Amino acid sequence: MKKIFFIFILLPLLSSISAIRINEIEMNPKGIDSGNEWIELYSEDEIDIKDYKLINNDGNELALSGSFSGYYVYTFEKQWLDNIDEKIFLYKNDDLIDETNLFEDDKNNELTWQLCDSWEFLESTKGEENYCERKENEKKDEEVVEENEEIFEKVEKNNTQNIKLGTIELNTKDIKTGNDKKDLDKSDYAKYGFVIFCILLGLLFVFRKKRLNKNEFNE
Repeated sequence: MKKIFFIFILLPLLSSISAIRINEIEMNPKGIDSGNEWIELYSEDEIDIKDYKLINNDGNELALSGSFSGYYVYTFEKQWLDNIDEKIFLYKNDDLIDETNLFEDDKNNELTWQLCDSWEFLESTKGEENYCERKENEKKDEEVVEENEEIFEKVEKNNTQNIKLGTIELNTKDIKTGNDKKDLDKSDYAKYGFVIFCILLGLLFVFRKKRLNKNEFNE
């Protein structure tokens, strides 16, 4: 019974501990580092951070104070983060709440380390939602565009193939015009006329021969 009671007391404490995380880090800002480095914490719920502290990879500690919900940006008064082999720990009293990977930033620009599914080096979103979700949406949009382009290319390719298959190659020798038809008709008429002429000539020859034979008989 005492164990169950202890668990019910511990659960709110655990939820308050897990509700806060290190969300974004500017290690090497554009220009001078001193006074321009910052770290961003995130919590969905209202949280008091008076017992919280940050520790860098050199072992330097920085106590936090106040309360917040959403995004909390702490700007360091002087250079506190190294540009190589830097790691940040978030403690509540002596309990480790969160820690980052080992980071390096030699770009001296407005790119920051941001927590997505993993830590990514992206354009700064100081005090706002991390760029990773917007980047994921842009990636999906690009994938949709690429997919549509592939579909368009396939359709265009199929249309081109269909056009090629439907193309009839004509040889000038195979093409008969109206003039050719007229020429063909004239040739046929000449042949038929010659045949008829020969027949008539033969008939005339036979008829004349019979007539001559008849005259000879009468004499």
